[in-house]
Amino acid sequence: MTLSAAASRRESFPLLDDVIVLADIAMASNHPQKIVPALAEGLRGALADVGALPAWLLETSADGPVRRELYRSPEFDYQVIAIAWAPGQGSGVHDHADTWGVEAVLRGELEVLDYRIAGRHKALTELRPADHRPLPAGSVIGLLPPHHLHACRNAGQRGVTVSLHIYGKPLRDVTRYVHEHEALYREEKARLTSV
Repeated sequence: MTLSAAASRRESFPLLDDVIVLADIAMASNHPQKIVPALAEGLRGALADVGALPAWLLETSADGPVRRELYRSPEFDYQVIAIAWAPGQGSGVHDHADTWGVEAVLRGELEVLDYRIAGRHKALTELRPADHRPLPAGSVIGLLPPHHLHACRNAGQRGVTVSLHIYGKPLRDVTRYVHEHEALYREEKARLTSV
């Protein structure tokens, strides 16, 4: 993303400036166990008055959720992503590699289903549901390595859900778990792309 594109997005989405300030302050502790709760708490306060989201942030695709990189810190290397989820769209089961993350729902409701590894069977992994979390607008969760595996989806039937994700470093490659049979999944590396 060019500097002018980043500046343009920040001007049309003022909450992004608050997110950057909160993340920079939290990053000063230099320990994920302190960064994640501090950033999550700060975001809860900032989300109290999100206001209207810019139209470009609500644009979806029939091909799946749309990931938009909003910012990458030149000083701390954290990344801010927004994801637009059309009604019914979701992700498969995945991890966040070895980085921490904070996720917030700006609009709509995101449903998160956490999984735990119950066993390994040669090339397949046995996964069991561990927790189900409906996250309405204003919700914030933090993730610390080792991450719980999870799948996310917009469970709504009408509106677009927009979530904001802050990762400790740019999240390019993740492990996806592709369902094979009953509770068995095949692991595959996946490269994430953003618009």
